[in-house]
Amino acid sequence: MESYIIVALVVVVAISAHIVLYRWVKFKIQEGVILQFLRDAGEGGTPDHHHAEAIAGHTKLSAQRVALVCRKSAEIHSDPEVDNSWRAG
Repeated sequence: MESYIIVALVVVVAISAHIVLYRWVKFKIQEGVILQFLRDAGEGGTPDHHHAEAIAGHTKLSAQRVALVCRKSAEIHSDPEVDNSWRAG
């Protein structure tokens, strides 16, 4: 009976770690896509900030996901002059 508890505990920890790792990797990939868009747009002569809707249109992410990733990212900063607008830091 004791071995079942240990096995169950190991399975729960492994699944939890997998979920956390998956979410972190997904976030980092999406953060990288957004950062690449912002950097490429800045080099192309366009403004250095973009609205979440514009980023979403170019990156194929939802506007809500773009806003969430941008808020959580340490490398992407909000533009104080334009609401819901972001720039690479």
